[in-house]
Amino acid sequence: MGVTLSTHSTLAPISLASTIIGFVSFIITAATLLRVSWDNLQTVWAAPTEITDMLGNLKAGLYEERRHLRRVCREQRRRRSRSAPRRDREKGGARVSRDDGSTDRTLLLMRETIRHMVRSFRELERPFLRYEHEQKKAVRRSLREDDWDTEELKDDWEQDDSSYVRSEYRKCGLRERIIWLQTKYKVKNLMVALQMIQTRRIAKEVGDMNVSFVHMERDTRHLEDRLLALEQRLSRVVGVRRAE
Repeated sequence: MGVTLSTHSTLAPISLASTIIGFVSFIITAATLLRVSWDNLQTVWAAPTEITDMLGNLKAGLYEERRHLRRVCREQRRRRSRSAPRRDREKGGARVSRDDGSTDRTLLLMRETIRHMVRSFRELERPFLRYEHEQKKAVRRSLREDDWDTEELKDDWEQDDSSYVRSEYRKCGLRERIIWLQTKYKVKNLMVALQMIQTRRIAKEVGDMNVSFVHMERDTRHLEDRLLALEQRLSRVVGVRRAE
């Protein structure tokens, strides 16, 4: 008495579906692994060029944005200090004083964000700098940190140093390539965040220009009304009639 095996048995529909799904999942996983491995190889291979280009462009963008925001904040402080006495004289009149508090807070928030991004960028850039260049920067920072007595000195410390902007990167070896493979996505995130800050700042400046034009139109109408009232008063006193 023996056991007979059938060679014509078929798979159940559920087993067939599981086999197909498992095979497709394996193909997708293998393709994803190959894609990630290929991207990593390309990143390691192109590290010397990407380090110089991406870090250089990101640094230029961060410093330009920080310089622009600092200039705008300084100009707003000067404008507010010049217009303060005039607003005091016109208090109680027809004109309404403009409150720039929210604008200043927005600009200060942007400056603080850029400052944090610059610090993060320096941490990412440090492994790729030449040792001599990093030592020079450390000495400059230590000397300036000793003079941090006033806010004005802090602003002076934040001014862009041309020697710092022109970074000297070390020769790209295996160590630098591996570090770049681990930090490239952080650099990309900083670039995206910088673009968002720039877009927000441009939108804010366009909105401020629109508000300024509205205020200028209102001031012009107010001035015309005052001139018309003055002309009518003179015409009654002196007898001067307005030329038609």
